[in-house]
Amino acid sequence: MNKRLDWREDMDEYIRLVNKSEDYIESHLSEKISLDDLANNANMSKYHFHRLFRKYSDETVKKFVTRIKVERSGIFLAVRNDLSITDIALQYGYNDASTFNKAFKKYIGMSPLEYRKARNDKK
Repeated sequence: MNKRLDWREDMDEYIRLVNKSEDYIESHLSEKISLDDLANNANMSKYHFHRLFRKYSDETVKKFVTRIKVERSGIFLAVRNDLSITDIALQYGYNDASTFNKAFKKYIGMSPLEYRKARNDKK
């Protein structure tokens, strides 16, 4: 029974670690976030960290970071017509609009410009 409690405590600690890492990602969206950064923040090797993150979040670190950046940028595309797509791309840590466009289209299924137009047409 003692081993069982230890296992549950470990699992709880890993879930807390993943949540802390997700918070770190959310607060650093304007930067390039690497696996090394997250692992260092968690005081783990990048291999162990990635394995735990994948297990407890159902996504790889890269997919999670991309998804969050694209979802948050979609909000800006819909409500901030005064910002160019390039400005939004840079705000979310992309080096250029082309890289942002590819990531956005892959995740959302349309380009940022198409997404912005579709959202504006609904208003």
